[in-house]
Amino acid sequence: MQLVINTPGTFITQKDQCLRLKQKDRALDISPLKVESILISNQAMISTQAVVLALEHNIDIIFMDTYGDPVGRIWFSRMGSTALVRRRQLEAMDNQLGLQLVVDMVARKLDNQLHFLKKLMHARPGRESHFIAPLRAIEKVRDSLPFNNMELESARNRLMGLEGTAGKSYFQCLSGLLPQKYQFKGRSRRPAQDPFNACLNYCYGMLYGLVEKACILSGLDPYIGFLHTDNYNKKSLVFDLIEPFRIFADQVTVYLFTGKKMKDEFFTADQHAVSLNQAGKPVVVEAMNRHLDETVRYRRRNVKRRFIIQHEAHRLANLLLADSGAKRPDWLAIREF
Repeated sequence: MQLVINTPGTFITQKDQCLRLKQKDRALDISPLKVESILISNQAMISTQAVVLALEHNIDIIFMDTYGDPVGRIWFSRMGSTALVRRRQLEAMDNQLGLQLVVDMVARKLDNQLHFLKKLMHARPGRESHFIAPLRAIEKVRDSLPFNNMELESARNRLMGLEGTAGKSYFQCLSGLLPQKYQFKGRSRRPAQDPFNACLNYCYGMLYGLVEKACILSGLDPYIGFLHTDNYNKKSLVFDLIEPFRIFADQVTVYLFTGKKMKDEFFTADQHAVSLNQAGKPVVVEAMNRHLDETVRYRRRNVKRRFIIQHEAHRLANLLLADSGAKRPDWLAIREF
């Protein structure tokens, strides 16, 4: 499981080979065998003994800011890193393979958006007109992929522009499905300008941590991406690889609001931002973890969603290592709908 610490004043230590969480006069012991990662999202303390115990059990520790974005992490030294994989990443940045990989990721993201909107449409008989224009806009973008014989930098810029166009239609459609008071004008990131985006950003933050861990375990360098190649000191590959998995967070957030699970008291707002507060974070974390831990069909097996991210990162590494001219290994077999 993913252990999320979001209560200020929590102290994490080690007791009898267990992780002990202390909050005032309360204490909870958790076996490290049950924990995959620890997310610390608020003012908390962790002892060196707890850090060592976590690292001995291959548990990475992630520190998150107010908006749910990872700002740092402690991970174990036994990574799957190899120099060859990273050299192939650098080579792919400037050749057609890198472009094809990022087209694959964006195409899967668009397919997920289309299938999700169609699922929502079928669940709302009589409201088909609300979905027609957004579906057509996203399908138009999807049909324009892949790019052929286009200079790499031009292709990247065009791809990001098309992705933004599709995203605008997608989120406008989702907004119209929410209770009126939670409808929003568009995507807002850091900071969020409305409750929906505050919740979505927090779920994306949880995904970023999983994607970065998957990269590290697969020997991939999180800082060498194919689409977001110019972000100095940014985890460009994490920004790329998260795209086909954003649907996990999208579904959780939409169903929290359409299912009327979110309340006004879950958010703190000021003149410049809206954020989840201590009452809202546990609701979102529980829903996101429940979705990630749900078992789905993946490559003819039953696999938890959170492990699909790791499997696909390994496939990306194998794809980069494949000999030039050889048949490309299959990847991004994500079937949510």
